Amino acid sequence: MDTIACVTAPRLALPGRRSLKRGDARSEATAERRVAPAALGTTGLRRHRALLESGALLESAPRPLPGVSVVGQPAGRGLLRKPPTVEELLLEIDRWFTAEAGEVLRRTRLGVDIDERPAVFVGLHPAAPEVEIVATTDDRVTLTAVTAPAGPGYHTFLGHLVPRLGTDLEVTWSQYDAASEGQELTEIYEPDDRPGVEAEMLAWLRPVLLEARASRARGGDTVHVGLPSGTLYDVQGAVATNLGPRDDTWLEQAVAQPAMALDVWPWWADATDARYLLNRALCLMWRDVRWRPPGTVEEAELMDEVRSCLRRAHSFDPALPFPWREWAELLRLRGGDEPLADLVASRAAEADDRPPIGYRRRPVTIVHEGWSVAVPGSFAERRSADEWWGGEGGRGITLAATTTGTDFGPMAPEEFLAQVAGGLGGGALQHRQGPVVGAARLTTDTSSGIEVAVLEGYSAVVGSGAAIRIVFENPADWNWALDTWRGLGPA
Repeated sequence: MDTIACVTAPRLALPGRRSLKRGDARSEATAERRVAPAALGTTGLRRHRALLESGALLESAPRPLPGVSVVGQPAGRGLLRKPPTVEELLLEIDRWFTAEAGEVLRRTRLGVDIDERPAVFVGLHPAAPEVEIVATTDDRVTLTAVTAPAGPGYHTFLGHLVPRLGTDLEVTWSQYDAASEGQELTEIYEPDDRPGVEAEMLAWLRPVLLEARASRARGGDTVHVGLPSGTLYDVQGAVATNLGPRDDTWLEQAVAQPAMALDVWPWWADATDARYLLNRALCLMWRDVRWRPPGTVEEAELMDEVRSCLRRAHSFDPALPFPWREWAELLRLRGGDEPLADLVASRAAEADDRPPIGYRRRPVTIVHEGWSVAVPGSFAERRSADEWWGGEGGRGITLAATTTGTDFGPMAPEEFLAQVAGGLGGGALQHRQGPVVGAARLTTDTSSGIEVAVLEGYSAVVGSGAAIRIVFENPADWNWALDTWRGLGPA
């Protein structure tokens, strides 16, 4: 397996998620932590934020969002009926999902939520944000999941999984209600009925589609529905979904006839059947696969997951419309044994000449802390609350941003640059485009043992500033580095 050859830049000299104020331009960045969905004070606001983070909701007024939100109280254990500690309970939950969620499970991980509370995060479907389970010292545990991007099938699957979790770990679940926090839990949680889930999903989607149509009528760009926030895809179409783009004709039909819009949900039916497996693979192929040889273990595992879903779907229903050309491409890129290799190659040779699957075949726009920058879609990525990093093939970009202010209001961009860009020297490159003012310098770095070129740059608008570090091994890439810095702007 190839390795993504890129120099990792040191942390950028910006404060993390604090506002930059006069006098603290060199303060330390805040500690890296995961910004998880579902961490606000009420169920509705929690779901609204999580869905905004997932990209499933256009930024408009809050509306009820499909999801599962419950609070539980673990029973006492042993002769003394002592409740488990926070750590014990979270470890039990982590082990339970690993053992009981079956092939639906993508990953589990222990961490902290946005309020620094211990939590377990569970990934069950590529279209859905992770399920967040938080345990607290008052012997309560909350489970929150946004289900809208994945569909009714995911909602009902999770709704029936939660009671099983409660039974096995002796946790009594109640519907979460912020107004009853700290009170005795009396109302036992019951999963939503399927017709109600469908109605809730369609009631959520219709206003989103209406807003998308209105945006298109105003000349707006492609609207992203159900996709993760932080990444905008370069799509030829009216709507970008987890299962590919949809054109304006589809949008008009979907607004007029809601049944036309069901194909935005990759998990519609209450089954983990062939169609579910195919859609799960298509989700990953459209959004996450980098269409080049894998450069990291995670990228290789992602390709293996796609191939496994396609293979299993074919064993259940070989008549489905499989993406034969892309399946064959994955076999070439990943290598290794494939029982269906001959069939895939044969069907790929006969496939129609349609645009290939994969948003990441084209550049993507990264959005981080209110700033955006265009990068190759094939870049490997990692993101924290403070920084975004992406790179491949001797190129790497690190981006950080912060709000800025003075005692009298938002900080002017020139003042921000005066505070953070003084080390660039007198010969710094200058940039001004609309409200954006920037400064940068090109230099070299040999600290890794290999000489690389580095662009260190800063850009600012009133009330917000960003730092960018671009590392590249090929001297011919200096124009690309300059264009990338100059393209950095407010999202």
